[in-house]
Amino acid sequence: PLSWQEDYDNSGLIVGNEDNVCKGVYVCLDVFESSVQEAINKGCNLIISHHPFIFHSIKKLPPSDEITKILTLAIKNDISIYASHTAIDSSIIGVNDILAKELELKDIERLVDSQNTDKNYLGIGAIGYLSKAVPLNKYLLFVKQKLNIPSLRYVGKDDCKVSKIALCGGSGISLVDDAIEKRCDLLLTGDIKYHDFLTFSNKIAIVDIGHFESEQFI
Repeated sequence: PLSWQEDYDNSGLIVGNEDNVCKGVYVCLDVFESSVQEAINKGCNLIISHHPFIFHSIKKLPPSDEITKILTLAIKNDISIYASHTAIDSSIIGVNDILAKELELKDIERLVDSQNTDKNYLGIGAIGYLSKAVPLNKYLLFVKQKLNIPSLRYVGKDDCKVSKIALCGGSGISLVDDAIEKRCDLLLTGDIKYHDFLTFSNKIAIVDIGHFESEQFI
């Protein structure tokens, strides 16, 4: 449900007519001009993306801008574009649940407390558990393999044991206080800044797995 999206988000139907008859659906993580063209080529008149291609307010549409190109091509060809973003981030079968299962975490639960009592609502972020505690460096080697990434940026003692793990697909460093409060051993997310590593280095192990990499499975 769109009611699950965060206040800052722009999920939902971004361009198009909701009364159009759907002939085909093109699914992607991000929308580019090439995405719209491929949808057209495949006979799809609805694009469902994870990220909204319009996120902030727009005051100008210069012809060279990627957003302008997307809008122009979509409107001329009657293509509707819908973004799910934080609404599907919050689903019990959404971004974080899928990532947690790829990383072999069990007993998935909410990371952020919420008054939403819907059993299908997980919220932004999640907590999962390993079947047994393992050294941080050993688990991160496993994470690299599962996400198919050559390197990780992290802070934490290599030999410290981790079993209770917080994670958030995309940019989730804002949830680090929740992870610390819930006594998690490790926070996995993307887009972590240098000073965030420094600030929380003595409180919790943190690893930057990359924004795309954390959302690739959805």
